[in-house]
Amino acid sequence: MEGDCIPGNFQQTHENLLQCAKEQFLAFGFERASIREICKEAHVTNGAFYNHFTDKEALFGAIVEPVFQTISQMYNDAAAEQFALVKNDDLLQLWKHEEETLCSMIEYIYAHFEIFQLLLMCSAGTKYADFQDMVVRAEMRETKKFLAELKRRGIPFRNLEDDEWHILVHAHYASLAELVLHNYPKETALKYAHTLAAFFEAGWKAVLGLP
Repeated sequence: MEGDCIPGNFQQTHENLLQCAKEQFLAFGFERASIREICKEAHVTNGAFYNHFTDKEALFGAIVEPVFQTISQMYNDAAAEQFALVKNDDLLQLWKHEEETLCSMIEYIYAHFEIFQLLLMCSAGTKYADFQDMVVRAEMRETKKFLAELKRRGIPFRNLEDDEWHILVHAHYASLAELVLHNYPKETALKYAHTLAAFFEAGWKAVLGLP
């Protein structure tokens, strides 16, 4: 078995562990994946593993965290842009921006498809297990800011109970998750993005009574 004693070998070992772990997690999920098998596939000793990661969850986090952080930043940036449109009373542009954001996120998802499979399908037993609910909670926080700004600007809308918001926002993001869960081709996903955008635009306008 290879270890980390060879000069310059640490980074190669690290990358091998990440790649082999990703394959094991995709095949068996976090809980069933074995450090022993990951080390066997990466041709390292169990002892060498602990030179790189404190435990199996730290290894899982090293794989998914960069993508998790990037998609979170993309979401925050999109929310800030949408809030600016509301402040400028540009609601028509808001719906167009929503569709563009959806397409951008789909492009990013498909550029890192296996990582999203890990987050959505293989993360039970980790802090990422409620990934989809994390996104929903973030969306609900931004929605409350959005509604507060509408109210401040005197734009009438029909308010909803928190549970109603949760159900509707969850439905929105569940439709994105379906693309990953059912392994749709990217071209199909982008085609469906326009359908989803039109569906939710009409739905939000009807529910909230917005123009």
